[in-house]
Amino acid sequence: MTDSNRSQGVAMNFDLWSIWHILYILSPFAIFCILYIWVAPRSEKWKNRVGMVLGILSVLVLIVRNIDIFVRSGWDVEVIPLQVCHIGSVVAGLALIFKKRWLIATSFCFHLIPAVLAMVFADALVNYDTLLNIRPQTYVWGHILIVVCALYGIFVLRPRLIKRDLIHALSFICSMSLVAILCNSLFRTWFSWEPNYFYIYNYEGTPLKFLYEACPTSVYGWFSINWLYTLTLFVVFVAVFIGLFFLAGRLVKKQTESNLR
Repeated sequence: MTDSNRSQGVAMNFDLWSIWHILYILSPFAIFCILYIWVAPRSEKWKNRVGMVLGILSVLVLIVRNIDIFVRSGWDVEVIPLQVCHIGSVVAGLALIFKKRWLIATSFCFHLIPAVLAMVFADALVNYDTLLNIRPQTYVWGHILIVVCALYGIFVLRPRLIKRDLIHALSFICSMSLVAILCNSLFRTWFSWEPNYFYIYNYEGTPLKFLYEACPTSVYGWFSINWLYTLTLFVVFVAVFIGLFFLAGRLVKKQTESNLR
């Protein structure tokens, strides 16, 4: 970034751990609290309508982002929504639009934490000259909506989660992980792109440099993978997912019982 670019956009530059960054991290939780207070006394039909609006906005933000990238750069690694949070925008949106239990579970148990981490470690926003362009704005609102939608699905819609939902959700995440692993190598070979879908190809964007460097990356022709790093991420995410799934089930049950008293 040049000094001239910084001077032109200095009023809207993003600085990590500034007051605006802290407010950004807190904003989805504040928005959800306001929404919850507003919709809690209303009918289920009203809650579903509000959820549908949130879901449409979540998907729409991703569509606007990808159209902007395509218009500016043509086909690009960022246009294909295999990043964790880009899939999260779709999953969070469809979960509230169609009220599918396993999608609501996936949004809360898998995409919530990466979205919050992306807001905490918002290095991508620092690289923009100004936050007033489409791409940084979709980054900001995309992650906010993922968090709000994930919380809304569990605490407002309160689905009665069953083990079948856990199986469907984990099957979906495992399938997406395998696709991401393959595409990370394929797109490098076919298009000379530099994808890091699911943060599997390297540690950039994560605090796990030590883990990635603990074991060399294995190369099999066009396919490459760091087995220790990838399998550790996979095991951790599955364990966290299962833990959050049962926690969500308990929270929903407790909240439902409390409302019946």
